[in-house]
Amino acid sequence: MTIRIGHFISIDHLILGIALPRYIQCKGSGTDTDVITFSMRSWEQVDKGFSSGDINAAFMDIAQAMYLFDKGLAIYLLMFTHRAGSRIIVPAHIQRLADFKGKSVLIPHRLSIQHMLVHRLLSAGKLEIAGLGEGESEKSVDIESVPCALMTEMANSDLDRDIAAFICPAPVGDVDVEKKRFRHLLISRDLWENHPGSAFVVHQELLKTKGEDLALMIRCLLDSARQLDHYMSSQDAVEKEIESMSASFLGLSVNQTQMALETSGITYCPKLLVPDMEILNIVLDYMCTTMAVMPAGIDLDGFIRPEFIHTALSEI
Repeated sequence: MTIRIGHFISIDHLILGIALPRYIQCKGSGTDTDVITFSMRSWEQVDKGFSSGDINAAFMDIAQAMYLFDKGLAIYLLMFTHRAGSRIIVPAHIQRLADFKGKSVLIPHRLSIQHMLVHRLLSAGKLEIAGLGEGESEKSVDIESVPCALMTEMANSDLDRDIAAFICPAPVGDVDVEKKRFRHLLISRDLWENHPGSAFVVHQELLKTKGEDLALMIRCLLDSARQLDHYMSSQDAVEKEIESMSASFLGLSVNQTQMALETSGITYCPKLLVPDMEILNIVLDYMCTTMAVMPAGIDLDGFIRPEFIHTALSEI
C-alpha cells in the first residue's frame, strides 16, 4: 500500500516538504518510494479525496478532521504540523476593525481554525456577524468561505470594495503585500498565541499496514520541525539547506521565504506538535456552542494517537 498524502503549498505544511526527501533517504536508495504527495487547492478537495480514499493521509485543519471523525470516517490524528502562522490581510482603505462593517471577510473553510479566529475577533470588536440571528443590519459582517488560492484574485478584483479582509497562511497574499496593495492587519497568534491549525491525519487502516513507515515519517516530520525551529531562531549558516528546501517547497525565492516565515508568527517547536486533547476540546466547544458550525455531542475518544510523536520526541 502506498501512503498518499494531500497537502497545501503553505508554511502550515512546510515540514512535509523538508521531511519527504529524508524519509526517502532513510528508506534506502534501492527502494521504490511508498509515499506520494498531492498538492491540493482547497479544503473541499482534501475532504473529498480523504473521504473517497483517493488519499489516505492528509495535512488537514483540526476542525475538519474532528468533523470527519464524528461522521464515522475511520481516521487518527497523529501530530500537529505547526502552531499559529496565519495573517489577516486587508486592503489599503481598511484602517481599523470598525471598517469591516457591511463587508465580507474571506476564510479558507467553514470548518477551519481561521473561521474560529475571525469569529472571536469580530465578537471581541462587538461587530454583528451575518447569519447569526434575526434582524441583521447593513452593518453586519459576512464571513465567506473561499479557497486560499483564490483569495488574492478575488480581493484584487473587488472594485466595489466589498471585501474587508482575508485570513490565510503564507505565502498567500505576500506578493500583494510586498507591492503595497494590501497590508497585514494582525497575525493570528495575536488572537490566540500558539493556536493549533493543521494536523497530520491518516486512515486507521494505514496504521495496520504501514505502521513502521508512518513511525519513520513522524520522525522525519519532527526532525524537520526541529530544524525549522532552530533556523527561525538563529538562521545559522548550517541551516542553509533548510532555507533552500523551504523555498523550493513554497515556490518562492529564499528572501521571500524568509519574509514569509518572519512575518507569520508561525512556530514549529517540536513539543508543541504533540496532539493535545485539551486544545482540541477548546476548539470543539467554541465551534459547537458559540459558533454553532459543528454538531453537538461530538465524541473524540480514540481520535488521537500520540504515541508515535512521543517516541520520536524521545529520540531527538
